[in-house]
Amino acid sequence: MLAGCAGTFPTAQPGLVFEDGLDAHAVFERSLAAHGGDLAEAPGDFNLAMAGEWQSLIQRIQPVVTDAGYRITAEERFRPGEQLYVVRHQGPEGSKHVVRTPDSIEVFYNGERETDPAKLRATAMTTDAFQLFHFGPSLVKWRAQRMVRLADAREGGVDYRRVLATLRPGFGEADEDQVVLWIHPGTDLLFRVHLTLNGFETTQGAHVDTTFLAYDRVGPYVFPSRFDERVRGPLRISAHQWWITARDEDRGWGREDVQGPDFGGAAAAPAGN
Repeated sequence: MLAGCAGTFPTAQPGLVFEDGLDAHAVFERSLAAHGGDLAEAPGDFNLAMAGEWQSLIQRIQPVVTDAGYRITAEERFRPGEQLYVVRHQGPEGSKHVVRTPDSIEVFYNGERETDPAKLRATAMTTDAFQLFHFGPSLVKWRAQRMVRLADAREGGVDYRRVLATLRPGFGEADEDQVVLWIHPGTDLLFRVHLTLNGFETTQGAHVDTTFLAYDRVGPYVFPSRFDERVRGPLRISAHQWWITARDEDRGWGREDVQGPDFGGAAAAPAGN
Protein backbone atom coordinates (compact mmCIF):
# COMPACT_ATOMS: atom_id res chain seq x y z
CA MET A 1 0.00 0.00 0.00
CA LEU A 2 2.80 2.40 0.91
CA ALA A 3 4.71 1.64 -2.29
CA GLY A 4 1.60 2.42 -4.30
CA CYS A 5 1.67 5.94 -2.80
CA ALA A 6 5.25 6.58 -3.88
CA GLY A 7 6.11 9.86 -5.56
CA THR A 8 8.57 10.49 -8.36
CA PHE A 9 11.43 12.97 -8.24
CA PRO A 10 10.82 16.08 -10.38
CA THR A 11 12.52 16.39 -13.76
CA ALA A 12 13.06 19.33 -16.08
CA GLN A 13 10.56 20.07 -18.84
CA PRO A 14 12.04 21.64 -21.98
CA GLY A 15 10.52 24.74 -23.48
CA LEU A 16 8.99 26.27 -20.35
CA VAL A 17 8.42 30.03 -20.49
CA PHE A 18 7.96 32.06 -17.30
CA GLU A 19 6.02 35.31 -17.15
CA ASP A 20 8.44 36.80 -14.63
CA GLY A 21 11.33 36.40 -17.10
CA LEU A 22 13.63 34.84 -14.48
CA ASP A 23 15.81 31.86 -15.26
CA ALA A 24 16.99 29.33 -12.66
CA HIS A 25 20.13 31.24 -11.74
CA ALA A 26 18.26 34.52 -11.27
CA VAL A 27 15.66 32.86 -9.03
CA PHE A 28 18.41 31.19 -7.00
CA GLU A 29 20.49 34.34 -6.59
CA ARG A 30 17.44 36.26 -5.36
CA SER A 31 16.86 33.55 -2.76
CA LEU A 32 20.51 33.53 -1.71
CA ALA A 33 20.35 37.30 -1.22
CA ALA A 34 17.11 37.02 0.77
CA HIS A 35 18.87 34.63 3.14
CA GLY A 36 21.69 37.13 3.62
CA GLY A 37 24.15 36.09 0.93
CA ASP A 38 26.91 33.51 0.60
CA LEU A 39 27.93 32.25 4.04
CA ALA A 40 31.45 31.58 2.73
CA GLU A 41 31.94 35.33 3.08
CA ALA A 42 30.92 35.32 6.77
CA PRO A 43 34.11 35.80 8.83
CA GLY A 44 32.92 34.16 12.05
CA ASP A 45 31.05 31.16 13.40
CA PHE A 46 27.42 30.14 13.90
CA ASN A 47 26.25 28.02 16.83
CA LEU A 48 22.87 26.44 17.47
CA ALA A 49 21.02 23.89 19.56
CA MET A 50 18.15 21.73 18.29
CA ALA A 51 15.68 19.11 19.49
CA GLY A 52 13.41 16.79 17.56
CA GLU A 53 11.32 13.67 17.20
CA TRP A 54 11.75 10.71 14.83
CA GLN A 55 8.75 8.76 13.59
CA SER A 56 8.88 5.06 14.48
CA LEU A 57 8.48 3.70 10.94
CA ILE A 58 11.49 5.55 9.53
CA GLN A 59 13.60 4.27 12.45
CA ARG A 60 12.68 0.70 11.52
CA ILE A 61 13.26 1.23 7.79
CA GLN A 62 16.54 3.18 8.09
CA PRO A 63 18.13 2.45 11.49
CA VAL A 64 21.71 3.33 10.47
CA VAL A 65 20.70 6.56 8.74
CA THR A 66 18.36 7.83 11.47
CA ASP A 67 20.69 6.68 14.28
CA ALA A 68 17.90 7.70 16.63
CA GLY A 69 19.58 6.25 19.70
CA TYR A 70 21.92 9.24 19.50
CA ARG A 71 20.32 11.87 17.23
CA ILE A 72 17.55 13.46 19.31
CA THR A 73 19.06 16.76 20.49
CA ALA A 74 22.21 18.40 19.17
CA GLU A 75 24.64 21.27 19.52
CA GLU A 76 26.12 22.50 16.22
CA ARG A 77 29.16 24.61 15.48
CA PHE A 78 29.70 25.94 11.95
CA ARG A 79 32.51 28.03 10.53
CA PRO A 80 31.39 28.51 6.91
CA GLY A 81 34.55 30.26 5.74
CA GLU A 82 36.34 26.93 6.31
CA GLN A 83 33.25 24.77 5.63
CA LEU A 84 33.92 23.22 9.04
CA TYR A 85 30.69 21.78 10.44
CA VAL A 86 30.66 20.01 13.80
CA VAL A 87 27.67 18.41 15.51
CA ARG A 88 27.37 16.86 18.96
CA HIS A 89 24.23 14.75 19.14
CA GLN A 90 22.63 13.34 22.28
CA GLY A 91 20.08 10.55 22.63
CA PRO A 92 19.03 7.70 24.91
CA GLU A 93 22.14 5.70 24.02
CA GLY A 94 24.59 8.55 24.59
CA SER A 95 26.56 11.05 22.51
CA LYS A 96 27.65 11.17 18.88
CA HIS A 97 30.24 13.78 17.90
CA VAL A 98 30.72 14.50 14.17
CA VAL A 99 33.48 16.61 12.61
CA ARG A 100 32.77 17.27 8.93
CA THR A 101 34.88 19.09 6.33
CA PRO A 102 34.53 18.88 2.52
CA ASP A 103 37.26 16.22 2.50
CA SER A 104 36.84 14.29 5.74
CA ILE A 105 34.48 12.88 8.36
CA GLU A 106 35.31 11.92 11.95
CA VAL A 107 32.73 10.34 14.25
CA PHE A 108 32.91 9.52 17.97
CA TYR A 109 30.28 7.50 19.84
CA ASN A 110 30.41 8.08 23.59
CA GLY A 111 33.96 9.33 23.20
CA GLU A 112 35.21 6.40 21.10
CA ARG A 113 36.28 6.93 17.48
CA GLU A 114 34.03 5.13 14.99
CA THR A 115 35.67 3.20 12.15
CA ASP A 116 32.73 1.27 10.66
CA PRO A 117 32.60 2.38 6.98
CA ALA A 118 28.80 2.10 6.78
CA LYS A 119 28.26 4.32 9.80
CA LEU A 120 30.75 6.85 8.45
CA ARG A 121 29.05 6.92 5.03
CA ALA A 122 25.59 7.34 6.54
CA THR A 123 26.81 10.07 8.88
CA ALA A 124 28.55 11.99 6.10
CA MET A 125 25.33 11.98 4.06
CA THR A 126 23.03 13.09 6.88
CA THR A 127 25.48 15.72 8.13
CA ASP A 128 25.76 17.30 4.69
CA ALA A 129 21.97 17.30 4.32
CA PHE A 130 21.55 19.02 7.69
CA GLN A 131 24.04 21.67 6.66
CA LEU A 132 21.64 22.45 3.82
CA PHE A 133 18.58 22.32 6.08
CA HIS A 134 20.01 24.55 8.80
CA PHE A 135 22.04 27.06 6.79
CA GLY A 136 20.06 27.54 3.61
CA PRO A 137 21.13 27.93 0.00
CA SER A 138 24.88 28.52 0.49
CA LEU A 139 25.70 24.80 0.26
CA VAL A 140 23.85 24.71 -3.07
CA LYS A 141 25.95 27.60 -4.32
CA TRP A 142 29.13 25.80 -3.32
CA ARG A 143 28.23 22.52 -5.02
CA ALA A 144 25.78 23.21 -7.84
CA GLN A 145 27.10 22.30 -11.28
CA ARG A 146 23.85 22.90 -13.12
CA MET A 147 20.54 24.64 -12.45
CA VAL A 148 17.29 24.56 -14.37
CA ARG A 149 13.95 26.09 -13.54
CA LEU A 150 10.98 23.78 -13.11
CA ALA A 151 7.33 24.61 -13.47
CA ASP A 152 5.96 26.47 -10.46
CA ALA A 153 4.13 24.36 -7.87
CA ARG A 154 1.08 25.53 -5.96
CA GLU A 155 0.60 24.79 -2.27
CA GLY A 156 -1.43 26.63 0.34
CA GLY A 157 -2.50 29.24 -2.19
CA VAL A 158 1.09 30.12 -3.16
CA ASP A 159 2.74 29.43 -6.52
CA TYR A 160 6.29 28.55 -5.49
CA ARG A 161 9.14 29.02 -7.92
CA ARG A 162 11.21 25.87 -8.22
CA VAL A 163 14.86 25.40 -9.15
CA LEU A 164 16.40 21.98 -9.80
CA ALA A 165 20.10 21.98 -8.88
CA THR A 166 22.55 19.18 -9.62
CA LEU A 167 25.14 18.98 -6.85
CA ARG A 168 28.62 17.54 -7.44
CA PRO A 169 29.69 16.17 -5.07
CA GLY A 170 26.38 15.16 -3.60
CA PHE A 171 25.60 14.48 0.04
CA GLY A 172 28.22 12.42 1.82
CA GLU A 173 30.08 10.12 -0.57
CA ALA A 174 27.63 10.55 -3.45
CA ASP A 175 29.22 11.70 -6.68
CA GLU A 176 26.00 13.54 -7.48
CA ASP A 177 22.65 14.44 -5.93
CA GLN A 178 19.78 16.62 -7.01
CA VAL A 179 17.90 19.22 -5.00
CA VAL A 180 14.67 21.00 -5.87
CA LEU A 181 14.42 24.37 -4.13
CA TRP A 182 10.90 25.67 -3.50
CA ILE A 183 11.18 29.46 -3.26
CA HIS A 184 8.46 31.85 -2.11
CA PRO A 185 7.70 34.37 -4.89
CA GLY A 186 7.13 37.23 -2.42
CA THR A 187 9.92 36.77 0.13
CA ASP A 188 12.39 34.75 -1.98
CA LEU A 189 12.98 32.56 1.09
CA LEU A 190 13.20 28.79 0.86
CA PHE A 191 9.94 27.06 1.65
CA ARG A 192 11.09 23.50 0.99
CA VAL A 193 14.00 21.46 -0.32
CA HIS A 194 13.39 18.12 -2.07
CA LEU A 195 16.50 16.01 -2.49
CA THR A 196 17.92 12.68 -3.55
CA LEU A 197 20.11 10.68 -1.17
CA ASN A 198 22.65 8.75 -3.22
CA GLY A 199 25.40 8.67 -0.59
CA PHE A 200 24.36 5.50 1.23
CA GLU A 201 23.45 2.07 -0.09
CA THR A 202 20.02 1.83 1.57
CA THR A 203 18.89 5.29 0.42
CA GLN A 204 19.98 5.18 -3.21
CA GLY A 205 16.88 5.80 -5.30
CA ALA A 206 15.08 7.39 -2.36
CA HIS A 207 14.16 11.04 -2.05
CA VAL A 208 12.94 13.20 0.82
CA ASP A 209 11.70 16.73 1.32
CA THR A 210 12.06 19.10 4.25
CA THR A 211 9.66 22.02 4.68
CA PHE A 212 10.70 25.12 6.60
CA LEU A 213 7.90 26.23 8.91
CA ALA A 214 9.58 29.22 10.61
CA TYR A 215 12.71 31.38 10.35
CA ASP A 216 15.15 33.23 12.59
CA ARG A 217 17.15 36.34 11.71
CA VAL A 218 20.79 36.24 12.84
CA GLY A 219 22.43 39.54 12.00
CA PRO A 220 22.10 39.92 8.22
CA TYR A 221 21.19 36.23 7.75
CA VAL A 222 17.85 34.44 7.72
CA PHE A 223 17.89 30.76 8.72
CA PRO A 224 15.09 28.20 8.99
CA SER A 225 14.16 27.32 12.56
CA ARG A 226 11.37 24.70 12.40
CA PHE A 227 11.42 21.69 10.10
CA ASP A 228 9.22 18.86 8.84
CA GLU A 229 10.93 16.05 6.89
CA ARG A 230 9.03 13.49 4.82
CA VAL A 231 10.11 10.55 2.70
CA ARG A 232 8.57 11.04 -0.76
CA GLY A 233 9.85 7.93 -2.52
CA PRO A 234 9.92 4.97 -2.78
CA LEU A 235 7.45 5.33 0.12
CA ARG A 236 5.54 8.38 1.29
CA ILE A 237 5.83 8.67 5.07
CA SER A 238 6.50 11.26 7.73
CA ALA A 239 10.06 10.97 9.01
CA HIS A 240 11.33 13.68 11.35
CA GLN A 241 10.25 16.93 12.96
CA TRP A 242 12.73 19.21 14.72
CA TRP A 243 13.27 22.80 15.79
CA ILE A 244 16.05 25.18 16.80
CA THR A 245 16.05 25.90 20.53
CA ALA A 246 18.92 28.43 20.80
CA ARG A 247 21.45 30.32 18.66
CA ASP A 248 24.48 32.55 18.98
CA GLU A 249 27.33 33.64 16.73
CA ASP A 250 30.95 34.77 16.52
CA ARG A 251 32.37 33.10 19.63
CA GLY A 252 35.78 32.86 18.06
CA TRP A 253 36.35 29.16 18.66
CA GLY A 254 39.14 27.42 16.79
CA ARG A 255 39.45 24.03 15.17
CA GLU A 256 41.13 22.67 18.28
CA ASP A 257 37.95 23.46 20.27
CA VAL A 258 35.70 21.21 18.15
CA GLN A 259 37.89 18.34 16.98
CA GLY A 260 36.31 15.80 19.30
CA PRO A 261 35.27 13.80 21.08
CA ASP A 262 33.72 16.84 22.79
CA PHE A 263 33.57 20.62 22.56
CA GLY A 264 36.17 22.68 24.40
CA GLY A 265 37.26 26.27 24.81
CA ALA A 266 34.99 28.87 23.25
CA ALA A 267 32.85 26.12 21.67
CA ALA A 268 31.96 24.41 24.94
CA ALA A 269 29.07 26.45 26.33
CA PRO A 270 25.59 25.55 25.06
CA ALA A 271 24.21 27.70 22.24
CA GLY A 272 22.58 30.88 23.47
CA ASN A 273 24.93 31.28 26.43
